[in-house]
Amino acid sequence: MRSVGIIGGGIGGVAAAAAFHKLGIRATIYEQAPRLEEVGAGMMLWPNATRVLKSLGLLTNAAQRGGVNTHFLVRASCGKILMNIALGSFDVPALCTRRSDLLASLLSAVPSESVRLGRKFAHFEQSTSGVRVHFADGGVEEHDAVIGADGIRSRVRMQLFGVSDPVYRGYTIWRGVAAYAGRAIRSGFNSETWGHGSRFGILDVGHGKFTWYATANGWKKEPSGPDDRKRKLLQTFDGWHEPISALIESTEQILENGAYDLAPLAHWTTGRVTLLGDAAHPCTPNLGQGGCMALEDALVLSKCVSGEGSIEAALRQYESLRRRRTRHIQQRSLVMGHIGQWENRAVVAGRRAVTSFLPAALFEHNLRRVYSYKA
Repeated sequence: MRSVGIIGGGIGGVAAAAAFHKLGIRATIYEQAPRLEEVGAGMMLWPNATRVLKSLGLLTNAAQRGGVNTHFLVRASCGKILMNIALGSFDVPALCTRRSDLLASLLSAVPSESVRLGRKFAHFEQSTSGVRVHFADGGVEEHDAVIGADGIRSRVRMQLFGVSDPVYRGYTIWRGVAAYAGRAIRSGFNSETWGHGSRFGILDVGHGKFTWYATANGWKKEPSGPDDRKRKLLQTFDGWHEPISALIESTEQILENGAYDLAPLAHWTTGRVTLLGDAAHPCTPNLGQGGCMALEDALVLSKCVSGEGSIEAALRQYESLRRRRTRHIQQRSLVMGHIGQWENRAVVAGRRAVTSFLPAALFEHNLRRVYSYKA
């Protein structure tokens, strides 16, 4: 492989470009937006993801921009700690970061001329020797292979396998980033608080900033401005422990989306075209592994390309190595979302009792199976 075209300039697409450039393969990112920016607030980079950043030579850069995570707390709305999960010792840290900061770290490893903005993908044509990519502006580019990293509503996936509409999972997700200087959050201790059909998570992204996420059952597709969202969240989480209200109050931009994913695909690859990240295996955000899976994909894909003589064989090997792993994360995240969104009072009381009773070591052991993965 001499050149690869990557459709989509999000975390997965840019990570793939960085991995290919490290191999000496020319990777070109085509992004339809007029500027490259990651939509979203913050995210977790668990050890399985920071291990990828280390392989790309970007871990130090990312760590300087984010905050370190050592424990994860599950709490009741009154603030009582139901479970304290220690992340344990790994060869790399667990980090929290703003998505824009991670994207900036990844872009530092990609030549600026490799990013083409304002290029909306239309369709592709492939042969035994390459792939021709057509864009909405009439332009055409040729590459040895094409990677669809264009998100949950991927147009590349649509051409490969037909229309597959995202599945709504019954709840709304809000996200934001806020400054906080109080003492209600211990350094390195991130948390998720459970209520009745609603949750609130807090992640320390460093430098006095915290990214937070909130969920509540139901979603109405109605226009709403920042003040409307803030008012609704303050009502929903009224009486919950500090600093939840303070974080909501001090957030300038609040994002609102429905919770969506897709049933696992039977295949990701056809010939010289394959999918990566949310285009291949979107999951609900309940394990904080969506972006981490995209980073894993990027590194595994580059290793397969470097180790196989045939491009088609390399893409098939990449898919075979990743399907079981990503399917497991998709299904596990879906189940955790269902449990977290329970709202029946008797069922919630039972969940709280079980969570308080079970040893944290059991959860730590299960999480290690996720975080120990080496791409």
